[in-house]
Amino acid sequence: MPAFAQTGPVESIAQTDESADDSAGEEAGSIVVTGSRIARPDVSASVPVAVLSNEGIQATGAANLQDALADLPSVGQNLSRTSSNFSTTGNGQATVNLRNLGSARTLVLVDGRRFVAGLPGTSIVDLNTIPTDLIERIEVVTGGASAVYGSEAIAGVVNFVLNDDFTGVRVRGQGTISDEGDAARQYVSVTAGTGFADGRGNLIVYGQYDRDAGLRSRKRAFSATDVPNRSSFAAQGLFSPDGSFAPGASTFTFNQGNQVIPYQSANINGYNRNDDRYLAVPVERYLGTVLGKFEITDGIELFVEGEYAKTKARSSLEPQAVANTDLTNADGTGYAGIPLTNPFIPAQILAAANALNTDADPDNDITAIPFRRRSNDIFDRSNRNDRELWRVVAGVRGELGNGFKWDVFYNHGESKDSTSSETILGPNYVNSLNAVAGPNGPVCSINVDANPNNNDPACVPINIFGFNTATPEASNYVTDGGLLSTYNAKVQQDVFAATISGDAFTLPGGALGFAAGVEYRREKSSEDFDEATNLGLTLGNFLSDTRGKYNVKEGFVELVAPILADRAGFHYLGLEGAVRYADYSTVGGVWSWKAGGEYAPTRDIRFRAIYAEATRAPSISELFSAQSETFPAVTDPCDQRAGEGDGAPIVVAGGSLPASCLAIPAIAAAAQTAGGFVYSTAQIQTINGFLGGNLGLEEEKAKTLTAGVVFTPTFLRNFSLTVDYYRIKVENAIGIIGQQTSLDECYTGSGEDIFCDNVVRDATGRVITVNALNLNTGSFLVEGIDTQARFNHDFGPVRLDLSVYWNHLLSQEQTSFPGGPTQDEVGQLDCYSCGRLGTGFKDKVFGSAMLSTDDFSLNWRANYYSSVVDDVTDPDPIRTGAFWYHDAQLRLGVGPKDDRKFEVYFGVNNIFDKRPPLFNDTNPVTFPGTQTSATTYDLFGRMLYAGVDFRF
Repeated sequence: MPAFAQTGPVESIAQTDESADDSAGEEAGSIVVTGSRIARPDVSASVPVAVLSNEGIQATGAANLQDALADLPSVGQNLSRTSSNFSTTGNGQATVNLRNLGSARTLVLVDGRRFVAGLPGTSIVDLNTIPTDLIERIEVVTGGASAVYGSEAIAGVVNFVLNDDFTGVRVRGQGTISDEGDAARQYVSVTAGTGFADGRGNLIVYGQYDRDAGLRSRKRAFSATDVPNRSSFAAQGLFSPDGSFAPGASTFTFNQGNQVIPYQSANINGYNRNDDRYLAVPVERYLGTVLGKFEITDGIELFVEGEYAKTKARSSLEPQAVANTDLTNADGTGYAGIPLTNPFIPAQILAAANALNTDADPDNDITAIPFRRRSNDIFDRSNRNDRELWRVVAGVRGELGNGFKWDVFYNHGESKDSTSSETILGPNYVNSLNAVAGPNGPVCSINVDANPNNNDPACVPINIFGFNTATPEASNYVTDGGLLSTYNAKVQQDVFAATISGDAFTLPGGALGFAAGVEYRREKSSEDFDEATNLGLTLGNFLSDTRGKYNVKEGFVELVAPILADRAGFHYLGLEGAVRYADYSTVGGVWSWKAGGEYAPTRDIRFRAIYAEATRAPSISELFSAQSETFPAVTDPCDQRAGEGDGAPIVVAGGSLPASCLAIPAIAAAAQTAGGFVYSTAQIQTINGFLGGNLGLEEEKAKTLTAGVVFTPTFLRNFSLTVDYYRIKVENAIGIIGQQTSLDECYTGSGEDIFCDNVVRDATGRVITVNALNLNTGSFLVEGIDTQARFNHDFGPVRLDLSVYWNHLLSQEQTSFPGGPTQDEVGQLDCYSCGRLGTGFKDKVFGSAMLSTDDFSLNWRANYYSSVVDDVTDPDPIRTGAFWYHDAQLRLGVGPKDDRKFEVYFGVNNIFDKRPPLFNDTNPVTFPGTQTSATTYDLFGRMLYAGVDFRF
């Protein structure tokens, strides 16, 4: 392993053609490159493959592989420690998303083999579980690769290649801290490897520990406070007898001395939520890996791989905001507020309530006081996450006498996620709030009323009037003795695969490359929430459990045919293709294929193109997630009152109703009467619907095209340039159709079954159900141009490496349903929960310059993001302006190069302390607690790090 990186952090395999460096082919020989199962000479590839070496990973100063990959312009916005603080589960997980088509459409491999998912119910791998310093290189290929690797490879493949031939001992440690003295990170890894049995075997043991302390929102000026307004749900409470909650004499709150004062505004009396939130959640990781191989006989090798990863993380949210409207009485009716009989009500607030009841207007009489309050002194709803993963691979590989290579392996992996948070039970909270005066102080009314069946001896009255007024005993009751909301999930993956590859026979341009294989895969996932969450008794989200499994049997064939070579006008001409058939237990048989070729008229230039049709089978959560009932606020287009309910006039004449409405006999008959076809308020409010999985889903399909040119001029040694056009169109994409959209499109739009099948009417013609189950309904399109340039040159003892990777985005758009509007996202920022694919940078550039000698290396890296807006449909959008980020690292070697035992390095990321663009809380691009798009821009500011690297 070299002491210093003598190449830039990011390489392109397609650029290392022999005309760029005459020695490359001789040294490398034939290797298998991600995107193909066939070993090729000259390390050429028909699609662009970006390679991030181990040295390149270290040049970023990143302990987490997600941060190292983020420099690649083909990588979009991901789930990460800066975007997952508000996630229900999975806080601190790290994913990779190619071309902004979603992590579910990016296939992650380790040594060319599938890796067990870290996000239950999906195929998405948590990069936290992959060992950082055991990586030899990361290969990233974009475009449909399903024909070679199977489902999920629509956007591309990220393959982590491990170093399985290490000998000696390596210890690396690194510490990182911001120039503000926070966001500390510690990292240490130990790698030990030895050969045995006269070199026939090799065993590697690896361990890693790292801790990221996270970063509080209050630690950065741009995110320290809610903008533009704090929350009106204050820790001391807000009480409004007339229900207006408007500033002034009719709404009450408390000062720091718990004295009643009039409410002035949220920014004066409200709560600063960002004081509690995280910009980045803390993550702690323990990883262990064992790699072994042993040559049983000549040409047959046994290999094993074992991995274990444990990850701890936590979120930090502001205490739960509770209003009386969030609660219900035991009979299911809405909770009006704290009864006037509650003895904790301060005299001033009670007097205001009594004034309403004694004026001349009986319409404003009340029996309870509406409230808003945070639960600071009651419970903490922040998550604590514990995740574990283990994986074992065992197999044999060898070479036949005719030069064909074969490989057979079995892979079993499991991941577990345990998430818990404190919670509150709504029924208990109502019991405690309904306090009355007793002989020895306040008591719960349920224990002294006339109904003996609702008694609860454990009930303790709660006082929520002011700061920290809830007693530990009352808090213990409303939280049911410290009951936790829990989430326990498990994923299991089993893979058996066998492949064979080699040269079948000789063509005029060289040997015909051939690969074939079979694979059996079984996926199983379960997600189990606690019973109170299942029943909707807590004030958090109502969530159902999911359990499902499937299996798939697959077979593939791949060919690379060199037609001509080393002839006038034909330095190389070759064709290639692959086809894969997969039989799923869920969606049945699906085909994926690719076809393309390369043409090099001279050694200096090579043209390449690949067309592929790829697939993605629906995931377990998309198929099997439990259907949950909702009561959407929808309006039937056939309603002559236009959804206004009781007492509203008829505003749509019967003859003016849509023809599709009048085609329903019951509606047509009612519309001819004086009363018309109308809904009561109760009928509107009882329209239900179901959300969740759908066993009738089909596979997603994608058509991908990549075409480009590789320029490696013989007159400019060690220079290469590639320019590639790509286009990926995903059809039959899995998503949901909004319930109101289904109604509108069915009766006033296209009238297609995909909408009308979601609507259920009763015998009177009235809508009783509108479903929004997962459907194959949408489409996505991404299109652009990738340009990569690379140059290196030796100036005496100093070597210069330059590399540039530029993505120019032509299209990024999605259509939610057939005939629906197309959202053009080029030039638009990613958002928190509005469904965009990701940030559509028109131009995204990564550049690296490295100077190195035998004893030192200095690397400078720069990222450029073009300007985007918060909303392309807004006539006056907020523009971010272009962003530049600069990073640098200095690495020094101690001792002679040929026997170097020790290196030390220093680095700075975000050298110029670039602050992210800022937005208000109400802007959809704002991630809670960050005031910006947390998936897109750096939140930490200038980060400093130093490390040591020992080798024995």
